[in-house]
Amino acid sequence: MRPACASHLASTLGFMTMFAPATLGRGIVVAPGTPPPEPWTEAPRSTVSTATLNNPKNLRTLIDTLHRYWVSRTPHVIEWDCEATALGTHETDERAVYELPTEWLPPLERLRFLCFSNNYDARTGEAVWWWTAKAAHLITCSPSNTADVVVDGVDMWIDGGPRQTFDLVLNHPVVSYESIELARPRVLPQRVAVTGALATDQREAVEHGAGAARIIAPAGSGKTRTLTERLRYLLEELGVEAEIVTALAYNDRAAAELRNRLGVDRSLARTIHSLGWEILRAARPGLDLIGEMDVRRALERFVSVPRRSNTDAIGPYIEALDRVRSGLVNPETVESERDDVPGFAAAFEPYREYLYRRGGVDHGEQIYGAIEALIRDPALRTRWQQRCRHLLVDEFQDLTPAYLMLIRLVASPQLNVFGVGDDDQVIYGYAGADPSFLIDFDTYFPSAGKHTLLTNYRSPGAVVTATMNLLSYNKRRINKEISSTDATAAADSLQVLRVPTDTMASEAASLVATWCTGGGSPTDIAVLARVNAALLPVKAALADLGISTNDQLTAQTLQRTAARALFAWLRVAMRPEAISRSDLLEIVRRPSRGLNRLTAEYAPRRRFGLNDLGRIRGQLDDKPARRWDEFLDDITTTVAMARSGDALATVRHIITHVGLATSAGGLDHGRTNAARPSHTRPHRHRASRQYPPRSGQLCIVVDGCSRPEIRPGRCRAVVGASRQGHGMAPGSRVLGRRRVGPARAIGRS
Repeated sequence: MRPACASHLASTLGFMTMFAPATLGRGIVVAPGTPPPEPWTEAPRSTVSTATLNNPKNLRTLIDTLHRYWVSRTPHVIEWDCEATALGTHETDERAVYELPTEWLPPLERLRFLCFSNNYDARTGEAVWWWTAKAAHLITCSPSNTADVVVDGVDMWIDGGPRQTFDLVLNHPVVSYESIELARPRVLPQRVAVTGALATDQREAVEHGAGAARIIAPAGSGKTRTLTERLRYLLEELGVEAEIVTALAYNDRAAAELRNRLGVDRSLARTIHSLGWEILRAARPGLDLIGEMDVRRALERFVSVPRRSNTDAIGPYIEALDRVRSGLVNPETVESERDDVPGFAAAFEPYREYLYRRGGVDHGEQIYGAIEALIRDPALRTRWQQRCRHLLVDEFQDLTPAYLMLIRLVASPQLNVFGVGDDDQVIYGYAGADPSFLIDFDTYFPSAGKHTLLTNYRSPGAVVTATMNLLSYNKRRINKEISSTDATAAADSLQVLRVPTDTMASEAASLVATWCTGGGSPTDIAVLARVNAALLPVKAALADLGISTNDQLTAQTLQRTAARALFAWLRVAMRPEAISRSDLLEIVRRPSRGLNRLTAEYAPRRRFGLNDLGRIRGQLDDKPARRWDEFLDDITTTVAMARSGDALATVRHIITHVGLATSAGGLDHGRTNAARPSHTRPHRHRASRQYPPRSGQLCIVVDGCSRPEIRPGRCRAVVGASRQGHGMAPGSRVLGRRRVGPARAIGRS
C-alpha cells in the first residue's frame, strides 16, 4: 500500500480523521508550501526533497532527526518535495559486505518508516492516518468518530510510535501498530512497575521507556538479572508479543540460562550465531556447517604454501578469513598487513563460492553470509525485522563490526535495541570487538537512553578500588565510579606477588597447600588462568602435593598440540619398555627433527622398547642417524628424570631441555593474538603500584608482566596471567560467592 492512495482508500473504507491527543506525538506530512493544520503550526519542520535523497550526508542527518522525533514523540511537520513514489523502492546492495561502512543501513527503508509510521499523510490535502486503513485489512474493526477505530465496541487509538505504556489521561485505550500487524489488537497497559526485587539502578534500566537503551553493567552489578527482568518486563508487563522479541546471548550457556530463567523457547533467547545461521539457511536452504579439517582442505585448493616444521601454514589463512568476515576488513588489506597469507585476497571469494557449491559453509560464514543475504533480499530482511522488533543484546562490548551490522539490519528501521555490556570488559579485541560500539552507542542507535549499574554486589571494597585504579588507564572507556556493598572486608584483602613465569605453577601449588594446611578448605580456593593449557602445570603440581582438583580440563584440552606432545613424552618416560607407535610418532614430531617419514616407515609395529629404537638407528643414513641419536638421548635423559620421582622436574626437562617449549612457541607465533598463550603477549602491571604485597593477605600469583584480578571473600584465588587491552573488571564472573568444590582450576580456551 502506497502513501499516495491512502486518502482514497480511507474514504472508501469509511474512515474519517480525528487528530489524536498530543501525548501520542503524531506528526504530519504535507505538500510543498502547504501550511500545516492548527496542531502543528509551531512544530519543527523538515523537508524530504530529491536533493536530500541524492546527498548521503544530508539524508543521514534527516533520518537521524526524524528518528529522534519518533522516539521522543515530538510532533513535527514533514514537507514532501519529491515524487510520491520516491521511497517506494525496496533497496538492495550488491557491494561486498566488507565494503559497507559499519553504520550502513538501507536509508530509504528507514526514511519510509519514519515518514509514515507515526505521522498523518496530508500530501493530497486530506489528513489520513495510515494505520486505520491497514487495520481494516488485518482485524475486525469499524470507523470511530472519536478515535482511530472501534474494536469489539471499544474506541481505540492505533499508536505508530515506539512501544511503551501510557497514562490514563488519554480519552481512549491505545493499541500499538505492532499488535495490529500481528492481527491481535492488544491494549497497551498503564504505566507499570517491575515486581521483582531490584535495586534502583537496575529497576530504572528494566523500566526503560521508548527507543533503544545502553546499559553499562560492570561485573558483579547484576547484569544478567537486569537483562532477564527486562525480557520478562517486555513479555509480561508491557505485553509485547513473544514472536517480535529476540534476546541475543554471546554463547550457548548464557542463552540457555536466559531460557531457563524465563521458561521461553530457543527462538526467543538464542546466540547471535544461531540467529545468523537461521537467516542464512532461510536464504539458502539445505546448508550444513563444516569443521576445521574441511576448511583446511578447501583452502588448500586456492592457496599454495610451503610446509615448514612446527608451523601451521594454513592457520594464518583461517585467521585472515575471520578478520575479513568478523572485522569487515578488505581481503587485500588483510593480506597486505601480514606476511604469511600470500594469495589470500584472490582466494577469498573463490573459497566462499566453493563452499556454497558444496552445500556446506564454515563457522564464520554464519554471520557474514547472513548479512550478505539480508542486504541482497529485501523480503528476507523484512521478515527478520518483524521477528526482531525488540532486540536485547548481552555482552555488547564484545560485538565485532559484523555482529553489529547484523544486529542493526534486523533491528531496523526502529533500532529498538536494549544493549547490555561493560566497555571495561572487552576480551575479543583480536576478533574486531570494539568498545566504541558501546561508548558511542548513540551513533548506531539514535536517541538511545543511557543507564549505568554502579554497585558491585560481589567484590569487597579493596578489590573494587584496586580494579578501578587499574581500569583508569584504559584510554577508551566510559568514566564510572563503582561502589561495593561489602564494606566490612579487610582493606588488605588483596595481595599481588610477582614470580618468574617458569616457577608460577609450583608457587601457586605451594600457596594452595599453605592455605589448606593452615585450616582453609579446598572448596574455598580457585585457580584461574588465561587459557586452559596454562592450568596443566598447576594441576600437575597440585597432584604432586596430593591435592585433588575439580576443573574444566577435559580430554579435548589434552589433545591440543603442545599438551598432547607433553603427555606423550611423559608416557614414554614412565614406560620406556612399552612405547606405543602413536606416542613415538608424536614425540618425534614435537620438537621436529625431520624424522617423521622415516619413523613411520621404520617403525611399523604397535609397541617398542628402547632397544627396538636403537636397532632402527642402524637402518638410517648418516645425517638422519645423527638426529636419531639425539632423539634417543632425549628419551634416555627423560626416562632417567622420571625415575627420580620428581614430576615437576620431569615436565620442566621436557619443556626446556628436550625443546618442547621451542616447538610450541613456533606454533604459537604462527598464530596471532588470542590464539597465542598469554605469556607471548605484552602486559602492564599496574594494580601493585597502589597495593604492594604484604604478608598475611590473600594472594594473586602473576608473572612479572601480567595484570591481576581477584575477588576474595569466601573464595581465595591464585590467578595466572591476565589479558592484554582492557582491564579485568572487579569480581569477574568466574568467582562467585557460591562454594566451588575442591580446589578449582578455571580457564578460558
